[in-house]
Amino acid sequence: MTSDSDLVRAEPHVEIGKLLERNADTLVELWCIRAVEEQPAAKRAHHDTLRDHLPAFLRAMARALGETRAVRAHERAAEQHGEQRWESGWSLNELIRDYQILRLVVLEYLEQVLDRSLSVRETMALGVFIDDAIAASISTYVANRDEAVMSAERERAALLEQMSRHKDEFMAMLGHELRNPLAPILTAVKIIQSASPRDQRALVSASEVIERQSKHLVRLVDDILDVARIGRGRLELRKERIDLSTVIHQAVEAVEPLLSQRHQQMSVKVPAAPIVVDADLSRLVQIVANLLNNASKYTQPGGDISLTVDRESDEAVVRVRDNGLGIPKEMLTRVFDLFTQVDGSQQYASGGMGIGLTLVQRLVEQHDGTVTCDSAGAGQGSEFTVRLPIAGTRQDSATVAQDKRTLQVKAIAKPSK
Repeated sequence: MTSDSDLVRAEPHVEIGKLLERNADTLVELWCIRAVEEQPAAKRAHHDTLRDHLPAFLRAMARALGETRAVRAHERAAEQHGEQRWESGWSLNELIRDYQILRLVVLEYLEQVLDRSLSVRETMALGVFIDDAIAASISTYVANRDEAVMSAERERAALLEQMSRHKDEFMAMLGHELRNPLAPILTAVKIIQSASPRDQRALVSASEVIERQSKHLVRLVDDILDVARIGRGRLELRKERIDLSTVIHQAVEAVEPLLSQRHQQMSVKVPAAPIVVDADLSRLVQIVANLLNNASKYTQPGGDISLTVDRESDEAVVRVRDNGLGIPKEMLTRVFDLFTQVDGSQQYASGGMGIGLTLVQRLVEQHDGTVTCDSAGAGQGSEFTVRLPIAGTRQDSATVAQDKRTLQVKAIAKPSK
């Protein structure tokens, strides 16, 4: 049994069909004017991309009105219209209002052009076809919205799963990293307890172990706290005019024991002319030292590391290069993510929680700078580049006096075997 709406669709209305097809562009312009009056904030959207599917829909509906059988081409155009409205951020109410405005515009225009009132069947036919379009547009719009919601939920679930996995990995690494220095500390305590007061060599050696491992524990805890402080916006920088050579000198001093232990050679190149930045000295030392530590840990014993400082235009550029493990291309964009380590990195690394590079990136950003990573791939070494804005040229006399001192940093040679 054929429904009333199917009967209405099947009736030919050739006259109004031809008028709509011939004047589709004019009707869209009239619709735009009315739509903008009702929704001023949508003016740009109505007059640009969003109106493009309405002429196609009107022409398809016009051809369907002139046929003696039900034609659904206008629904396909309406589906495109609904999809476009979703992609452009239209609300569902705005989508429906589009067609309500169009219905008014079409009815008013036809009555003016025909110079007569539309018949009941003509009005019904226009209503049925526009209702078809509304249903088709809503269906496509809702399908796109539901897919977007499902996609967002999938991404959220994947992100939560990844965060949970990273948390578990971090807790495992944290336990391992904290346990590593505790073992030699306990051993040193036992030596002190059992050693003779006259055995000064054993007592001094044990004390040095406790001091060294305690400092390592402090660094681990400080890194964790620093990341947390930056995340909460509570890390305060004490900026001053600093010659980068001072930063390099202190950072090299900090990592020299690790380099010597791993029999690695490092070359350092600092220009004779001072390169001055507005920065927190301790934090810049922390940045460079972390990069050097990272290079050392992921470079085989006996490997090479280079540290260079240059001036490029209005930027100070610090580069740390090694010939170690390297980084796969798919990891280059992730090395600064919290708790991230390169697969297989434990081959060389002497431990780590995946915090160091995250901390480097956030500290550099705190100084209005950038840090990037580059590598030719696994086994090809890596290079980290820090760029910082150079301080203004005007400096007080005290700063000038300090900057004129050129620090000669000697390369750390391989210890003799």
